[in-house]
Amino acid sequence: MNTVSEREIAVRGLIEILDNDAYGNLALREILGRYEDLSRVQRAFITEVINGCIRHLIQLDYIIDTISSTPTKKMKPLILNIMRVSVYQMKFMDKVPVFAICDEAVKLARKFGYAKLSGFVNGVLRNVYRGLDIFLPPALEEDAIEHMRVKFSCQQWIAEHFVREIGLESTVALLESVSKPPQVTILANTKQIALDDLQEILAKEGIVVNKGKLAKNALILSKTANISALPSFLSGYYHVMDESAAFAVNCVEIAPNSRIIDLCAAPGGKTFAAAYASPDASILSHDIHKFKLNLIKLGAKRLGLDNIEVWSGDATKFDVKLASTADLVIVDAPCSGLGTLRRRPDIKLKKTSESIKELADLQRRILAVAWQYVKPGGKLLYSTCTISSAENIDNVNWLLNTFPLKSVDFSGKVPDVPHFSTARDGYITILPQYFGTDGFFISVFERVGE
Repeated sequence: MNTVSEREIAVRGLIEILDNDAYGNLALREILGRYEDLSRVQRAFITEVINGCIRHLIQLDYIIDTISSTPTKKMKPLILNIMRVSVYQMKFMDKVPVFAICDEAVKLARKFGYAKLSGFVNGVLRNVYRGLDIFLPPALEEDAIEHMRVKFSCQQWIAEHFVREIGLESTVALLESVSKPPQVTILANTKQIALDDLQEILAKEGIVVNKGKLAKNALILSKTANISALPSFLSGYYHVMDESAAFAVNCVEIAPNSRIIDLCAAPGGKTFAAAYASPDASILSHDIHKFKLNLIKLGAKRLGLDNIEVWSGDATKFDVKLASTADLVIVDAPCSGLGTLRRRPDIKLKKTSESIKELADLQRRILAVAWQYVKPGGKLLYSTCTISSAENIDNVNWLLNTFPLKSVDFSGKVPDVPHFSTARDGYITILPQYFGTDGFFISVFERVGE
């Protein structure tokens, strides 16, 4: 029988992710895997607390600093994370009684060997609760950047970056949107099962299902404790994929018997989406990391896709054997990930502004190779999950000005809304607030000449 409380697991998990720089989603999965006897409710509680604390970390520290005589930067990591877990419950989980939160925090401080600080912990938390609604950042009209930094728990440079890219009003809407927990989206394997049949099966498994808003054959799920253990998942009826990423494949025509090269393919979502769209296509799935290619192999086997070959290599290095061989090349390039803040809130805390230029340079090195794999008349699909001119439209213009490529009008493949008016010019930007998806950039090119 497990004797470790959910809050203790959450505190230890936060330390691993924040102080030991572990990758959030992978670390959480590994942490939960250590405690096999946790119930579904306990797992959901731990997941919400850890992800919630990361999502609202700057705001939580702002509240604690307002009350505490010791700044958060000088607190011992265990004490600070006990405070964060407790304040998060007070502010965002109103079903948990305050006395229980404070009592558990005191017990944890003692258990971790800080009995002398238990009174300090108790005093700060009780004072926080008394003034929880008055610890507010400056008003938006007074100091917009500081308001967004605290309210939406993001580094100052990220708020400034979004304001430059999309304006203040859209930035507030974006940060408001990504401050909510993400939904689980799947793409149906229509090679194996019809969409309506899959919905019925999922409903019988206790999953609440809604149709996607953007991508073909996408479903939005809720009440999913451990999706990888569901019989429907094990049967290969779908793979998990954000809807905006799946939609990218919808934006390009895939002819029968196409030859497709998916560069930077891991974890394989677009490879699988292309295989569903064209079961007779021949797909070469590429990534530099061999262990990730193995995940693609396992995924293809589970999904029953036998038209996928994996290729290990550096996408910045030209392979003459692939020159002018592909009807479609997909480049979902490594990027700053600023469109994925809902699923990866740690980006708001860890990403640096310098990484944008470094990644834009890497993307160009990959694209300078990728276009050469496209047959004359073939297509290049370039996408990122970020919101950054340097990584998106600047790369589009560079491609058009440097190589024998032209933009493809794909306005007939997207919803007729003002957001997507640029599809006629060969690109679109999806902001998270549009459809509740990741932010995404999609562009399509055709290789011209002989």
